[in-house]
Amino acid sequence: SSLRPEPRAARDPGGARTRTRRGRVRLPAAMKDLNHTVRLSSPVDDGLHRTATEFLNHTQAALEKIRGEQHKLQLKVEELTRENHNLRCENQKIREEMRVLQGRPAAAGGAVGAAPPGMESTSDRYQFVRQILIHEAPVHSVSMDVKSGSKRIATASWDATVKLYDLASAEVTRTLGGPEYPDTGKMGGLYAVAFAKTAPEILGCASCDHSVYIWNHQKGSLVSKLSAHTDEVNGIDFHQTQQVMCSASDDCKVIVWDFQEGMVLRTLDKHPKSVYGCRFLGIENEYLVASCCFDRTSRIWDMRDKQIVTKLEMHSDDVIGIDYSSAKRLVATGSDDGQIGLWDARTWKLQQQINTKIDKSIGDNEVKRVAFSPCGSYLAAACSSGRVLVYEVDKQGDRPVASLGEHTDCVFDVTWGTCPQTGLRMLVSASHDRSCRYWREAPGAA
Repeated sequence: SSLRPEPRAARDPGGARTRTRRGRVRLPAAMKDLNHTVRLSSPVDDGLHRTATEFLNHTQAALEKIRGEQHKLQLKVEELTRENHNLRCENQKIREEMRVLQGRPAAAGGAVGAAPPGMESTSDRYQFVRQILIHEAPVHSVSMDVKSGSKRIATASWDATVKLYDLASAEVTRTLGGPEYPDTGKMGGLYAVAFAKTAPEILGCASCDHSVYIWNHQKGSLVSKLSAHTDEVNGIDFHQTQQVMCSASDDCKVIVWDFQEGMVLRTLDKHPKSVYGCRFLGIENEYLVASCCFDRTSRIWDMRDKQIVTKLEMHSDDVIGIDYSSAKRLVATGSDDGQIGLWDARTWKLQQQINTKIDKSIGDNEVKRVAFSPCGSYLAAACSSGRVLVYEVDKQGDRPVASLGEHTDCVFDVTWGTCPQTGLRMLVSASHDRSCRYWREAPGAA
């Protein structure tokens, strides 16, 4: 990596601070041994020596007792954290069961059945290929393996697994995490997954257990667990030319890593609220990284000096999605306010604002993650209305060229690929209804 690592003092989360958030408690760091040397200018009589010795012995015993109690508390916190994770998983299952009992029958594999009226697809450009039912909990993220010729996707779910899925054979080729990895590979619920661009065998995933996991997906082995964050990790991205990765977290930080060495290179900590996404800005801006935050603002950072280059301010609610197109030199932001912003990466000016609520049948729509097509000409928006909305970037206006529906819950992520046989564009969506949906561009539609 061309970025030098930060000094250790800057990398360690450390610090004796206590805070409570979402029922989780972080205890102060363990107390260090207290060793002091006292030099006296004259001899001490036996009585004073005995008194001082007794006092120090009592003090040491008290400190050891405090240390023991602190250790017990730490174990209790870890137990409660695990219990909290299990309860959240059970809560999600109960919500899904209630949805079924309310009249929406479950489809094969545990996903909810037919979409409600208004969520159907309206597009002549894209043909639906299949529904992908491989997870037991909401699917938060999906990523196309471009290095494989767009033949494979990786999905990340709250069931704490990553699935490698072959689009041609319609089979899961590998599962990372879960019962097959009872020790080192056991992860919490997952929010994001991405393939490394410089190492075709590597992928990373972001977890609610405050960690980022780096896997060799070809071997099915865990390479490293990166644990510098102090809260849930929401998003990750890999650099185009360096062995560098960035991660975004509820701890209000973006951390830039050397993912091969497992080393923190930079900590970007000037966010006032949770950070949900991060993205490197191409080889033409090799030192720039973008972040999107719950303070309704996106930021462009220079990793070399950790300074904010500019702020992208347009939204009126949490900014969830962010992506970059090298082909168009555009940054896209998506927000819970239902708006999409397209920003010129040469001037940082707002080039276009898209209102996804223009279609009244969609209702109170929120935009989650956004993704540019490989050519940069199209932008897909994952939406809370159960749809993927596809926009043509060079055409002004709020009307999408395609509305890909049929999901029965929030679509949280979407990824693009190019069919290796036909050269046509492909889309895969990931939804909280536990399913993914695979779409392919219709011949002659472009």
